[in-house]
Amino acid sequence: MLSGDKMKKRIIVTGIIVAVVHFVVAIGSVMAAFGYGMESFNNRYLPIVVESIAGRIAGVLMQPGMFFWTPWMSKNMPNFVEWMLCVGNSLLWGFAIALLINARTLATKKETDNKNIQ
Repeated sequence: MLSGDKMKKRIIVTGIIVAVVHFVVAIGSVMAAFGYGMESFNNRYLPIVVESIAGRIAGVLMQPGMFFWTPWMSKNMPNFVEWMLCVGNSLLWGFAIALLINARTLATKKETDNKNIQ
């Protein structure tokens, strides 16, 4: 059984690792969708399966951050704000997945703590 400090450290480390992976995959899928979309301008018969899949992946991974990013914000806010929203979105995904990964350990720890109180 992990102690409280070790469990917190484990969740933080897992959250940061998952957030970095999420950020790389999200940005990569946006770049892939954009890149393959540009190729279809030159050849309209080019299959756009990769563009479609990458666009859908990007659409999912950029939520809920894209929900807050409006066209007005895109025109009137500095790029720094957009990047911080993107990083914050990845951190949200990272820590949510880290909590899901460690949920069983957290649940069993709470059960054992409750047994010790009685």
